[in-house]
Amino acid sequence: MRRLLTLLSFALLLPSAWDAASAASRSSALWSRLRTRGGVAPDTGWDREYRALRIHLPPSDPVGLVQLAPEGTPARERQYYFLQYALAPRLVLPGAAETFVVVHAPAATAGTLIDQAAFTLVDRVGDDFALYRRTRR
Repeated sequence: MRRLLTLLSFALLLPSAWDAASAASRSSALWSRLRTRGGVAPDTGWDREYRALRIHLPPSDPVGLVQLAPEGTPARERQYYFLQYALAPRLVLPGAAETFVVVHAPAATAGTLIDQAAFTLVDRVGDDFALYRRTRR
C-alpha cells in the first residue's frame, strides 16, 4: 500500500517537475550567456566613481548634494540614492549648506549651481560630477 501511495504521489508531482525543468534550463542558459560576456553589471561605474570621493570626506559629516536634474525626476532620485549608498554611513542632504558638496552637473554648468567664491574644487570625476569644499560662509 505504501509503495502504491509513493508511486501515486510521484505521478502527481511529475507534471510540475517537468514544467520546472524547462524553466531551469532557460535560466541556466541565460546565466551561462551572461557569464561568458564578462561585462560588468549596470551602474557599477557610478558606484565606483562615487566611492572614490570617500577619501576626501570626513567619516561622519553630512555631505550636500546639488543636482542639475529637475526635481521629482527619476534621474535625480537615482543620482541621490546611488550617492547615498556609496557614501554611507555619511548622510547626503540636498542643498549646499554642508562643508562638502557634490555637484552633479556638467563642468560648464556646475559653476552656476553653487557660489564659486564660497567653494573650492576638491575633485572632479569626468564631466558628470564634482566634489567641492566650503572655504567660507
